[in-house]
Amino acid sequence: MPYRFLAVILLAAAARAQNVCPPTPTYSPCEITFDVPGSPGPDFELHAEFRSPSADTALVRAFPEGGGRWTIRYTPVETGTYLFRITSSVSVLDGRTGQFTATASGKKGWLRAANVHHWALVEGTTLTPHLWMGFILPEFESMTQADFKTLIDRRAAQHFNHLGITLVDEGSASRFQTPEFFHDAEEKIRYANQHGMIVDIAFFGPNGLMNRLLKEREDRQKWFTLALARLAPFDVTWQGIEQWETYDNGRDLLKEIAGYLTDLDPYKHTRSTRASVSSGTLTDDGWLRYRSYRTGDDQIPAVDQQIYKYPAVGDFGAGANDPDTFRHRLWNATADGEYPDTVIPNEQDAVYLKNWYEFMTDNRHWELEPFFDVTGGRGVALEGVEYVIYVEKPGTVVVNPEKQNYEVEWLNPSTGETIKAKERSRGETFTTEPPDSSHDWVLHLQREGHKNAMLKSYYFDSQEIVMQEVEGDPEKVPFDIAQPSGDAISQGLPPRFEIKLKRHSKALDSMMYEWTGEVTVSGRGARVVATGSSGTLNVPANITADYPAGIHIHIGAVNGLGKAYVLDRNYTLTR
Repeated sequence: MPYRFLAVILLAAAARAQNVCPPTPTYSPCEITFDVPGSPGPDFELHAEFRSPSADTALVRAFPEGGGRWTIRYTPVETGTYLFRITSSVSVLDGRTGQFTATASGKKGWLRAANVHHWALVEGTTLTPHLWMGFILPEFESMTQADFKTLIDRRAAQHFNHLGITLVDEGSASRFQTPEFFHDAEEKIRYANQHGMIVDIAFFGPNGLMNRLLKEREDRQKWFTLALARLAPFDVTWQGIEQWETYDNGRDLLKEIAGYLTDLDPYKHTRSTRASVSSGTLTDDGWLRYRSYRTGDDQIPAVDQQIYKYPAVGDFGAGANDPDTFRHRLWNATADGEYPDTVIPNEQDAVYLKNWYEFMTDNRHWELEPFFDVTGGRGVALEGVEYVIYVEKPGTVVVNPEKQNYEVEWLNPSTGETIKAKERSRGETFTTEPPDSSHDWVLHLQREGHKNAMLKSYYFDSQEIVMQEVEGDPEKVPFDIAQPSGDAISQGLPPRFEIKLKRHSKALDSMMYEWTGEVTVSGRGARVVATGSSGTLNVPANITADYPAGIHIHIGAVNGLGKAYVLDRNYTLTR
């Protein structure tokens, strides 16, 4: 039998082997599979154009499953009949059409940034508030399916709705391009999605792993084309690379990855990158849609919250060696404006997060912003409606809310129990003390009846959050740099730094400072090099490849009333 005639028969059989998914819930993947015998060659093309009931279209690529099987994976977002048309370099597949039915799932949409610093599930023009509470699982790749599912069951019962993973780590580097690798990861991702968790994916681990595995841009484009065809249909966010600051070319890699996401993710999932300290410095690069932090130092996210837009998520638990420290950091991160997204060292810490979620979910969390007019605590507020004040060290608390009649309650963040106070806040100044001084407390002032009425009259936000105009005029900035006082600083001999206030006041004496450094010509991006008013600058060795170099030191600061300032100074960086 002539070879060409045999190939036609085999490919015709492949076309008959096309399998279409059964009725599929919205926001869950539908899969169409094809059996294509033999090796189709490097120029083989197979994709489908889907048309939704409302006539929106999306182009989706096929990916190989091994053994001659190819899959097109697509996720519907509205109920009804979806039509599709196959395009292929193989004539017997090209032009085939089909359809499948999408059924209602109850899912409220894909995750998007909303109201400047907050989150919503968005479906069409409908926004549903989303209270992000995530845990990062470093052992994702090595964990057995059984152990993983047991953990997800437990975390879902504790209200966790985000799971942070690193897709490719050192342990999976030898097989990260195989179908078997993806099958294992996808089974876990699918299970987490089915249990109400959005999976936040960092594609590669730290310390240059992506560079070692995918050395050329052609290799990276090929891998991301495959990976996004497989993973984008799930309920995910993109978190770039793990600890981007550990890569010499991390900033450029993230811009490149953003290009792949723009071209190859038809669902436009929200994106950031996981950081060693902060991804806030990348906000101005244009591709990032939320900020991530890995620090227990409140000054970094607190300052950034007043300067940058987009929501913030924080791995505040890094280095928290005991449950009390973890709990304190959780509530201070809340006062900074962060959503929790952290490694959980022990089960007691998971309970503290559960308590946090159950308390915050009853509040208008999607409108709460850092509140500064308080003594004896730190907090967030929707002014005139409710105030959540963390009292880390029990004592007298003075809050200056808008003049309204507020109910008063205290939350024990350790147990999750609340105590209704007999007193009420009626004036513009409210002074009180926690029920006892044995542990930290959360003070909650609210107009409960008004909040309930707002749920009926405001579907999402009740007022627009407007970013403040940051003061950058050196003549109006109330501080200056006393040290480093010369024109040069050394990377190998870290210099002292010190802020000098031009005047004193209660607000200025409680300033928070974040110092970043950037060698602009290197293109590697700005890194956090210090916090506070004095100490030692820590300039990372990989901030540039060439010495000496000009380094731009940028100081962001926020005073005790929330006013933000920036100050810049240039130095020569030597070894």
